[in-house]
Amino acid sequence: MPETSIAVLFPGQGAFYGRALADLRDEFPEVGPVLAEIGDAARPLLGDRAVDQLFATRTPDTEQLLREAPEALQLAIYAVSTATYAVLRARGLRPNVLIGHSLGEIAALVAAGAFTPAEGAEIVCHRSIALREAGLGDAYMAAIGTDADRAQRLVDLVGDPLTGIAVENHAGQTVLSGRAETLDTIGRLAAVLKIDFARLKSPYAFHSPLLGPAAEKFAARIADIRQRPLETTVHSPIIGRAYEDGDRLTELLAGHFTARVRFGDTVRELAGTGVSVFVESGALDALSRITGRIVESPVTTVPTLLPEAGGAAVLRQALDRLASVGAVAAGSGGSSADQLRAALLSDVPAEDFEAFWNGRGVEVRAFAREAYLTYLGAKEEEEPTVGASLNGSVNGSVNGHGSVNGHGSVAAVPAVAVDRDTLVRQLADIYAEALEYPAEVFEEATDLEAELGVDSVKQTELLVRVGNRYELPPRPSDVRPAAYNTLGKIADLIIASGGSV
Repeated sequence: MPETSIAVLFPGQGAFYGRALADLRDEFPEVGPVLAEIGDAARPLLGDRAVDQLFATRTPDTEQLLREAPEALQLAIYAVSTATYAVLRARGLRPNVLIGHSLGEIAALVAAGAFTPAEGAEIVCHRSIALREAGLGDAYMAAIGTDADRAQRLVDLVGDPLTGIAVENHAGQTVLSGRAETLDTIGRLAAVLKIDFARLKSPYAFHSPLLGPAAEKFAARIADIRQRPLETTVHSPIIGRAYEDGDRLTELLAGHFTARVRFGDTVRELAGTGVSVFVESGALDALSRITGRIVESPVTTVPTLLPEAGGAAVLRQALDRLASVGAVAAGSGGSSADQLRAALLSDVPAEDFEAFWNGRGVEVRAFAREAYLTYLGAKEEEEPTVGASLNGSVNGSVNGHGSVNGHGSVAAVPAVAVDRDTLVRQLADIYAEALEYPAEVFEEATDLEAELGVDSVKQTELLVRVGNRYELPPRPSDVRPAAYNTLGKIADLIIASGGSV
């Protein structure tokens, strides 16, 4: 592999979207244990309701969490960054340096081995609780479209010592933090001067003197968490240098509450030392875009989770891009065999696993299907449910005896009996997620177009999705979507077609 100097960026406030955790969990096997560890650590501190949202099919979006559960939002941002890094690490990424942006410094220190994922979750939870208990009043953060010098002049003009610069991102963006009344005044001044001013999606006025009391509470809460030697360099934009093993990390993290983030300076410094690839370990691409604005010389920026393109697909593309510059093994982005190797036999060389999988993969699939059928049977004895289908063949024709035939294919096994009411509930969940409606509006006889406004194009798209989900045969070309305009009719179609549930 060619030598490439790589930095991994861990984002802070706002780095989240509703399916970010599900995108990771559904596609990458190493993510589940990381999220379970984070959830187990956070549950005693935040409670079941906040933690359970991390494991939902679709977590509430940023705005809803900001309003209703800011502590869950902070944990979710941390969990996404930590889980994404687990994927990158499992595929062979070994960065030269890690950089956290505000809240992201906790994930960066976890990635470097100073804390476990569980300890990082505890730190994030204690951070949120300390902020809540401090009672900080009406305050917020705002991005202003100018450099730090000009932003400081506006702050000085208003003259509030509790409001000031929180983050220096690049010449066209500075973040202010402080009392709402003061920031509202600065916003009006910015409008007169035709300078962009936007309130950020942050639950607190981080990096301002207002957080002094909360910093003391936070430091006391995490004082006993033990740190370990750093395995990878972590360069802090807040303390302006790399952390050292002699640093008391919990004290420094508490000090972050009132200290300025000089992200632009840090990125410029590292680019000057030869870092040429910046990988964003987390949701969205804010740090990738900022880095592109900061560094004048050509660098490669690699976001990993973007909702509009499908998070898992973007992460696979990111792995392919990293493979092209020699940062991870070739083929680590898209191969099912590579995913299985990472989950089951990570110590086996890729070429050996590929040879094994090509020769014996069908038998492994057959064993997995039989084991899953046994699991479903045991589960139904405990509590009757509708299980997943085990119908279909693998890489060839299917015989009728539930075994691997001479052509290297897996036999079909009987489908699990369908309970119609359960099937309707499943369909309600599918349609609710796709259309972003509450699941309770989808009753068996609800007319999708007349009552919910779902047009024929969207109905066709959803019927295709349902067909794939339940392994239905192709629909005749002369059958219109209007024929299946309720969930009850769609459920009847699945049952009549022998769909796999």
